[in-house]
Amino acid sequence: MARRIKAAVAHDETAPLRLIGEHIPDDAGVELGDRFDTLELNADAILRMDADLLLVACREGSTEALRLVSLWHTVRGRSPVVVLSHGSDEEFVREAFAAGADDYLVLHPGPYIPEQVARDVEFAIRKAVTRTRSSADAGTQAGTLIPVLGSKGGVGKTVAASNLGAALAARGQRTVLVDLDLQFGDVALALGLTPETTLFDLAVSGGSLDADKLDDFMLRHSSGLRVLAAPARPDQAVSVSAQMMTTIYGVLRQAFDFIVIDTPPAFTAEVIATVDVADWICMVAMFDALSLKNTRLGLDTLALMGHPPERVRVVLNRAGTNVGIADAEAVEILGRVPDVLVPSDREIPVSINDGVPIALSRSRSQAAVAIRSLAEMFLADGRSEQSAPDPELPRTGSRRRGLLRRKSSVTATPELASGR
Repeated sequence: MARRIKAAVAHDETAPLRLIGEHIPDDAGVELGDRFDTLELNADAILRMDADLLLVACREGSTEALRLVSLWHTVRGRSPVVVLSHGSDEEFVREAFAAGADDYLVLHPGPYIPEQVARDVEFAIRKAVTRTRSSADAGTQAGTLIPVLGSKGGVGKTVAASNLGAALAARGQRTVLVDLDLQFGDVALALGLTPETTLFDLAVSGGSLDADKLDDFMLRHSSGLRVLAAPARPDQAVSVSAQMMTTIYGVLRQAFDFIVIDTPPAFTAEVIATVDVADWICMVAMFDALSLKNTRLGLDTLALMGHPPERVRVVLNRAGTNVGIADAEAVEILGRVPDVLVPSDREIPVSINDGVPIALSRSRSQAAVAIRSLAEMFLADGRSEQSAPDPELPRTGSRRRGLLRRKSSVTATPELASGR
């Protein structure tokens, strides 16, 4: 039986103690200890608390909550703090992690709290207390987990994820692609697959979870790629929890070389849980000012969540497009040099409509070479001793030179083009 957790609670008038208590299941093994109906606590009060973690429940955008999280982080060192708030404004979420929050969840208004919401809170509390974030826990033989993120819709995330997965599988790597865009996932469509089973079917199947059971719910692609498809309807998304996904990742790590995750354009509970256990992250951006700015915020948020910037690969989509932004300006907005550039290619929307990844259908096109270069980077990062270089790809050392070269030489530094 899991040990009991003692949680201190500090809340404002928008989040009464009764509401907070209703978000924690009776059988969760979480005891609410010290309770404060204010967020204005001092260091002495924090030091005297007998608690495994602090729950901060507040209105969205609360500066008092941010100050308390920061003070707790300063005074209690590595002791975790979880923020419960009434909204998920991206800027406030980013500021909460910047202040030192270990997790962030949205409060349900009540009066009835759905069981899944309560279980997500329980999971967040236990994760915050017990996680070590140590790569040693996964074991040396564990597969590499790569979430594909994008801070706004339409930047090419699904195209990136599906092509990356197919490219890795075509290189002989045991690869699975998970569609975590639970309400509007299109991975199966992008791969020309018809889902007979989805994550929703897995969630409601009951029983224990192992590799054989997971295999029964996977789709098979001709490249050798396996796929866990998103639920068929948006209302089914509530059945798939962050806790469930973390369990799935643990099983997949033991059966696959690479686990690629396509994500929604938001830091949902499931995405946060995925980032927590990720080995690498692929961040996809578009060559326009809004996408570059939002990607910069996303990269900052990842750093605040404790994911090392050097383990994030940035893919810039539609590179070389003349949209009135100079290469140097793009780098300045983004805050770093992109790792991979993908040029615009009219064959990409064709490949989406055909349901065949361009990395496979047009292997010598500029976009396909770019996508396979992205796969090669992850192979080189994690398994260079076991993988021979693709003779069609540029050498890794050349990718960082020239930064955002225009169309004449963009194939030397690959990236992803249009689509979701």
